[in-house]
Amino acid sequence: MGKNQTTGNTNSPKGRKTTGRRPEPELGAAAALIGTAFKGLVAKDAIPATWEERAVKAWEYYQEEPLVANAINAWRTFALGDEITIRCDDEDVQTEAMELYWRLGLNNFVRDMVTQLLVKGDGIGYFVRAKKGDDLERVICVNPVSVKLRYEIDELVEAIQYPVSPEGGVLDPVPLALDQMIQLRWNAPPFERRGNSMVLPGFEAIELLRDYRRAERAIAKRWTTPMRFIQVGGAFGGRIITPDQKMLEKIRNELDHMDMEAGLVVPFFVKAETYGAEGISLNTESKVREVKEDILVALGMARSIVTGDGPNFATASVSMQKMVVQLKEIKEAARTLLDWVFDEWKERKGYEDEELHYQFSDLDLTSEVDQKRLLVDLYDRGLISKNTLQQKMGLSPDVEEKGRKGEEIVVDRNWTVQEISQLVALEVLTVEEARERLGMKKPVDQAREEASRKDVERIYGRHTRGQ
Repeated sequence: MGKNQTTGNTNSPKGRKTTGRRPEPELGAAAALIGTAFKGLVAKDAIPATWEERAVKAWEYYQEEPLVANAINAWRTFALGDEITIRCDDEDVQTEAMELYWRLGLNNFVRDMVTQLLVKGDGIGYFVRAKKGDDLERVICVNPVSVKLRYEIDELVEAIQYPVSPEGGVLDPVPLALDQMIQLRWNAPPFERRGNSMVLPGFEAIELLRDYRRAERAIAKRWTTPMRFIQVGGAFGGRIITPDQKMLEKIRNELDHMDMEAGLVVPFFVKAETYGAEGISLNTESKVREVKEDILVALGMARSIVTGDGPNFATASVSMQKMVVQLKEIKEAARTLLDWVFDEWKERKGYEDEELHYQFSDLDLTSEVDQKRLLVDLYDRGLISKNTLQQKMGLSPDVEEKGRKGEEIVVDRNWTVQEISQLVALEVLTVEEARERLGMKKPVDQAREEASRKDVERIYGRHTRGQ
């Protein structure tokens, strides 16, 4: 009796009182039956703890999820375009720089580095100097996950790459010279050793999208491959019919050889039941659409681009402005990479005093086009200088000034005689200049003399023919 009082009576109202927590034996039994029943229920479980694991997972999403790949590629394409042009005041230096650009494949190098930067949060580049001469041999986009960095007092002192063989084995470590290496970090403060992936905010939504896909596959499999149970025997008419092995084999053979498009006559104690096609299926279409919107918004895209509309025009405009600013940040990373390569090249060639400018064939968003139109209007009204206008347009005033001086002044010669006559009357052009523009090269006095002579010859010609 005392033992029952100590442990408590589960049949009493007090014993049946629940606190929201499932008894441990039942919880353990459910987890034992379904290994994934309680996996990844917490949002934090979708985000790995270490940077290397996050980078690997982000790259996996980039390779396997079309939504993530399209968003990252869109950011890179919008910012860089399809080609980068190198400009310089000195035409000879500009020609050599473009030759280096194509020989090293800097277009693909910058594209790959920006992709690594956005997806993994880190971009590590390495250049190799030529053994002979004063040139660069090649540039390499290094997998940032394979590089281990060591810092001392917030200063990078060592970088070692642990490359992985394509066959799966680990190769010997390769120390990287710090003066030949560059590290870019995305969306990270200076005290962070590694950058943050652009895909990281969408980890939870991507995992949820995958869960919905698994649910869709399970529902499709349930509807296409239902489970059928054949019951033989049972209680019929107050009697129990117990089938023997011979009866079971006979019924099985009849069902195996039956025509699925025709009926089959069976004894009254044989009954078929189908499970799996009944019930209400889960409608995942609307939920998947919402999750896709969340993923693209997490990747920095404006919701108006995803859904086609927005709460109002002002909100959509602010979102587009935010995208323009982020595109400029990606361009700045690309310029840093190009400066890193060309600064080394200029130092080895002795071109330190020359300044290079990079022009991207990027996509101009509507808001940026409007901003450029506003700058042109301000310049026309004399509110800003020409240098300010060119700098805001992404052009170099020095390069453009030199280019304009080298161009010939072209005058529109498609003028009518009336327009030239008006210019002569306004004393803008002299008579000789007007005649020259009309293709009349001879002076006025000589032209008048020839005209008079022709008139005399014509008169005497008529007189001679009359005689």
